[in-house]
Amino acid sequence: MKNKLSKIFSIRTIVFVILLLEIVGAFLLYIFAEQYFMYIRSILSIAAIIIALIVFYSKRSNSYKVPWLLLIAVLPIFSSVCYLLFSDKKLSKKDRKKYQPTRKALKIANANKQSRNAFYKIDKDKDPNAYYFGKYLNDYSDSGIFQNTKITYFPTGQEAFIKMKEKLESAKHYIFFEYFIVAEGKMWDEILEILKRKANEGLDVRVLYDDFGSLTTLPNNYYLTLRKYGIKSYAVNKIRPIVDVRMNNRDHRKILVIDGHTSFTGGINIADEYIGEKIRFGVWKDNAIMLEGDGTFGLTSLFLSTWVRFSTEEKEITDFSNFLPSKYEKELGRISRQDGYVSSYGSGPNTYESVGANVYLNLIYKAKKSIFITTPYLILDEEICNALKNAAKGGIEVVIVTPHIPDKKMVFDLTRSYYKELIDTGVKIYEYTPGFIHQKVFLVDDYMATIGTVNLDFRSLFLHFENGCFIYKNKVVEDIKKDFDNILIESRMITKEMVNSSPLSKKLLRQILRIFASLL
Repeated sequence: MKNKLSKIFSIRTIVFVILLLEIVGAFLLYIFAEQYFMYIRSILSIAAIIIALIVFYSKRSNSYKVPWLLLIAVLPIFSSVCYLLFSDKKLSKKDRKKYQPTRKALKIANANKQSRNAFYKIDKDKDPNAYYFGKYLNDYSDSGIFQNTKITYFPTGQEAFIKMKEKLESAKHYIFFEYFIVAEGKMWDEILEILKRKANEGLDVRVLYDDFGSLTTLPNNYYLTLRKYGIKSYAVNKIRPIVDVRMNNRDHRKILVIDGHTSFTGGINIADEYIGEKIRFGVWKDNAIMLEGDGTFGLTSLFLSTWVRFSTEEKEITDFSNFLPSKYEKELGRISRQDGYVSSYGSGPNTYESVGANVYLNLIYKAKKSIFITTPYLILDEEICNALKNAAKGGIEVVIVTPHIPDKKMVFDLTRSYYKELIDTGVKIYEYTPGFIHQKVFLVDDYMATIGTVNLDFRSLFLHFENGCFIYKNKVVEDIKKDFDNILIESRMITKEMVNSSPLSKKLLRQILRIFASLL
C-alpha cells in the first residue's frame, strides 16, 4: 500500500499532472479567447493559417502532413500550438551547438589511420554497394565502416545476456552503457553488481538511461544512486513539468561497450522479459549482436556523442583518441579478418538526416532477389511503403514478420491496416504466433543486413535517437538468415481471405488510425 501511494505522489506523477494542466489550460484559454476576444481570435486564426501553410510546404511525406492539417482545420489554434511544440524532430540551437565539436572530433577520428576506417580502401568499381553504403554512413552518420571485426549473433536475449555478463567481468579499462529501458529485476541486478565491482576497481564506468523509457521501472533520480557506487551516470532527457518539444526526442539506443574492443547492440533492453524471466505477451522474441574488433569504435563514438550532451569536461567533447580501436590492442589482442564490413550508425534529431529511414530505404532499393524483415510495429510512411510494394511488383521476394500478440492494441490494429495493400502487390506477411517479436532486422539478398533499435514507425524513424549496425558480406549474415527461417516455422502466413474477413468495425477503425499514424 505504501509503495502504491509513493508512486501516486511521486515527482514523475506530479510532472505529468502539471503537463496535463498546462495542456488543458491552453485549451481553455483558446475557448475563452474565442468567446470574449474576437480580435485575439482573428490574430490566432491568421497564425493558424500560417502554421497550416508551413505544414503543407514542409519537406515531409503526405502521410505526415494530412493528420496535422486535419487537426488544424478542426481545432486551428490548439492544434497549431501542439504542432509547434511536438512536431519538430530537431534539437534546440543550444543542444545542437553541443554536437558541433563532437561531430568535428568524430570526423577527425574517423579520418585517423588509427581508427581503421575502411571506407577509404573500398574499390568503388569492384564493390559498388560497399562503397555506396560506406560513403553514405561515413558522410552523414560520422560512423565509418570497418573490417577486422568478429560479429556474433544471438537469436535470444537469454543467450546475449550470458555473453554480456562474461564480457563485463573481463573489463579492464572502461564500460559504457546506454539503454532506453532499465528495469529493476534479475537482469539489471546481475549487471549492476558487476558494474559496482568494476567501478570500485577503478574502471571508468558510465551509465545512460532514458528517463521516459525507465519511467515506471526505476526509482526517480536513480542516476544519483548509481553515482554513490562510483558509477558516472545521467538520465537522458529528464522529464520536466513544462511542455517541451525535446520530450519527443527519446534515447531509444541500446549500446554496451567494453574497453573499446567489444560491444553489444540489438533490440534487447535491460528488463526481465528480454531474458525470459518475466512473461509478457507470450514469448518475447528479440536478438542482439556482439562486435569484437575495429567495428566497436562506431558504437563507442555513438555513446560518447550522447554523453557529451551532459558532460562539462571539454576534453571529453573534443578528444576521442583514448577510445580508438588501437588503444588497448596490445593488451586485448587484435581481431584480424577481412570477411566483409560493418558500420554502427546513429540516427536522431541531432542531424538533418533521417539516417535510420534512409538505410532501410537504400537496402530496399538495392535488393535484387529478397528482402526479409522482422519488426514489432509496421507503421509505414509513403516512401517506405511504396518501395516495398514496388520491390514485390518487380519480382523480389519481400517477407515481413510482425507480432501475433501485441504490446499495444491500437498500434497492432494500425500495423494490420497495412496488410491488404502490401499483400495485394505480392508482399508476404507473417505473424509470429508464439508471442511478441521485438527484434528489428532487414536482411537483403542474403549478404546485406541491418540490426539495431530502429522500429518501422514515425517516432523511431524521425524523432528518436536510434542506432543500428549495417553488416555487409560478413559470415554472421548466415546466422541471421537461419534465425529468420526458424521464425517463419513458428509463424502463420496472413492471406487475403484473413484480411478480408475482418469485421467491418475493425476495418473502419484501422482506416481511421491510418489517418493519424504519424502522430502515434
